[in-house]
Amino acid sequence: MRDLSLTLDIRTEDERLVAQSAADFHAGKGGVRRARGLRGQVPGFCRTTWSEMAALGWTGLCIAERWGGNAAPLGHALALAGEMGRSLAPEPLVAATALAGGVLAASEHLTLSDEWLPRLSDGTWIPALGWQEPGRGQDLLPLCRAETASDGDVVIDGEKCFVPQGAGADAFIVSVLHEGETALFLIDANASGLTLRHRPRIDGGFWTDLSLRGVRVSLARRLATGQPAARALQLCIEQATLLACGELVGLMQEALSMSMEYIRTRHQFDRPVGSFQALQHLAVDLLLAQEIARCVLAQNARLFEASSGDCARRSSLASQAKARCSESALVVTKGCIQLHGGMGYTEEADIGLYLKRAMVLAAWLGGADENRSRYAALQSAGKGAQDDVDAGSMTEVRVWLEANFPQRLRFPDHRLDSSQATDWLDRLHAKGWAAPNWPVEYGGMGLSAYEQVRFQEECDRVGMNIAPNLGATMLGPLLIRYGTEVQRREHLPKILSGEVRWCQGYSEPGAGSDLASLRTSAVLDGDHFVVNGQKIWTSFAFDAQMMFMLVRTDSSGRKQEGISFLLVDMGTPGIKVRRIHNLPGSAEFCEVFFDNVRVPRDNLVGELHQGWKMAKSLLGSERILLGSPRLARFPLRLLADYAHTHGLDQDSVFRHRFTRLQLEVEDSGAAFVTLVDALRRGREPGPELSILKVWITETFQRVTDLLLETLRETATVNEAVETDEGTRLHAANLFLASRAATIYGGSSEIQRNILAKLVLELPDV
Repeated sequence: MRDLSLTLDIRTEDERLVAQSAADFHAGKGGVRRARGLRGQVPGFCRTTWSEMAALGWTGLCIAERWGGNAAPLGHALALAGEMGRSLAPEPLVAATALAGGVLAASEHLTLSDEWLPRLSDGTWIPALGWQEPGRGQDLLPLCRAETASDGDVVIDGEKCFVPQGAGADAFIVSVLHEGETALFLIDANASGLTLRHRPRIDGGFWTDLSLRGVRVSLARRLATGQPAARALQLCIEQATLLACGELVGLMQEALSMSMEYIRTRHQFDRPVGSFQALQHLAVDLLLAQEIARCVLAQNARLFEASSGDCARRSSLASQAKARCSESALVVTKGCIQLHGGMGYTEEADIGLYLKRAMVLAAWLGGADENRSRYAALQSAGKGAQDDVDAGSMTEVRVWLEANFPQRLRFPDHRLDSSQATDWLDRLHAKGWAAPNWPVEYGGMGLSAYEQVRFQEECDRVGMNIAPNLGATMLGPLLIRYGTEVQRREHLPKILSGEVRWCQGYSEPGAGSDLASLRTSAVLDGDHFVVNGQKIWTSFAFDAQMMFMLVRTDSSGRKQEGISFLLVDMGTPGIKVRRIHNLPGSAEFCEVFFDNVRVPRDNLVGELHQGWKMAKSLLGSERILLGSPRLARFPLRLLADYAHTHGLDQDSVFRHRFTRLQLEVEDSGAAFVTLVDALRRGREPGPELSILKVWITETFQRVTDLLLETLRETATVNEAVETDEGTRLHAANLFLASRAATIYGGSSEIQRNILAKLVLELPDV
């Protein structure tokens, strides 16, 4: 199984070294075997191993140098957390260092920090944070009370629960209500009046409940009070949440890798069970869940560090990541049990330990639903994750589009073809915004993947639903990379200006997604190719002046070796176009027939018979285009406007379902950015691009399913409805259009086959 993080993630050399060092350390300690042996043994982890981690600098990773730490970037801590998850290491690295130690450091009580943080860094002191209270969930406002006694001490009464691995703690930091404000106090584990109850967890560790009955503590041990206390608590919980996500991602990766190895080698009916297509598709679904979670965590961790001082934004980013990672970890580990069959249900199979740890980490710091609700509340308050630190870079785009995009083109019933929006496309070209993804030196905007997502959001905001310029989105990047200088000079300016519109000639009757089986032939005759055959499902061929197409130029060898890539003038004699009406009633699709069509040899892109490389590159571009989050974001925005107009956004059931889909769309944006950025760094388009296509097209269908259910009879009316937000929604057309999304560009089933073979490396069916 390929580890996509090695090729897709942007990791520094230091982060790679940290991860490798941690992997070697845990392997040397026995990995899962060690974790199995510590189950149920108080305190639930090994103090000797903890000391060795301290010697490596791990316990001081989140602590400033003045206290013996190294104040490493969040990426280093995430690398460590991921390896903790892979090996199921039970030591409370996140809970003690990032959570309890982080609160102590953030409190700015220098006397206590100077006394205790060096001991945390060197591994001789382990603190734990008690902030949760029975029946209160993730509510940070404490009910546990602290009263000032006549001698100046503070007397604390109350309950705390679900303190992770508190059985091994030397001291507890507890949140209390003192003089009407949140306050944080440091209490020794052996303090009089403090009773500890260690509750065994399903994964073999322990939760600790604290009962405080008249616990006396000096006022000098008050770390912080009021806003500083609440802020320190919030900040460290958010950071610990991201690190818990890091453990969950590592756990998922190891569990899925183990399961792939198992089904590759386990035989049934004289075949590896990994060759059964049903199991392959299940395995791919687990891969999708894992990779989306990994991309969300990586993106949100970067944004988290860039959002210093913005507590609400950090909360939103942490909740988005935790919602995705909690759900995905359970999906993956449950699925891995299924892949193991009966063996997976036995105590001796290690895969069960991964499910149990996923259960614990998915619940800790809030499960998926709890974090989705928190995310939605922050969004409603205008403090969502998409109010990002670089929002200002899109201000010009928003203002200009609002002032210039024609009202007549906004929120059309059907997707418009380019001929219906010629004046607008001319205006966009004049502004220099015709190709957001092209390098600046070729006339593009040179936007990063993240900026492309934000740019498209602004286009969606004004209701722009125009068929993509295939010349700009697909052919242009290919010509920049593989075309001759003459071809670039001839075609790139006309693509940008819209003077020439392009269609794509790939699919053929009987071949579908199997491009290697295409039969349209091109025979070299002097300085021309003579093309004969048929293409189908060719979008907007009726409106295009040119086609880029795949043709068979040699049938003697391997099917992939005899394909070439041609540029064809649609006005050439012998070309006939027949339009095909689709379910919503439009006629975007076409059949194109070629009868002895003569194409100049100069229109060959790349070498003769070597078009398969470009075919794959273009397929990658297509899957990026089809995998853009805007595919589902646009109808989701329209659904939100309709819900607001009709008061449905006040219904808790609708809000829950809507937020779930909203996060699926936002999460797809993280995967889109990860994959596109990898391509911009010079990576060849690989099979992992199928992850984008499957995820967003199936999310698109779930959005329109909710549209259909929400609008009920209105969704069956063959006309658009207006909303109070000034948008127009044709629910029936959107629902019907989404049916094709999981078919065109390679069906979801074909994409799953690709991922099973080329990423999971499972045996042939």
